[in-house]
Amino acid sequence: MTVPELEDYFSGINLPQTLELYPGTKLNDVAQCVDTHLTVLKIYGNIRPYECFYDRLLKIKEMVEKEQENEEEQK
Repeated sequence: MTVPELEDYFSGINLPQTLELYPGTKLNDVAQCVDTHLTVLKIYGNIRPYECFYDRLLKIKEMVEKEQENEEEQK
């Protein structure tokens, strides 16, 4: 998935306020995290020192999609 594709994905969804990304790693403002991570990737690209920003965005996307699926199943 490219950075513009990630940007498009995140621009069209409601994000949770907080999210436990990994055990012991909690995001208190998911939207701000996504915004700053996308900005860093647009400036520097997906090069080695910044791969973690890309990886975190993919993890957030995966978790948001799982949450949406769970909500759909409960309906």
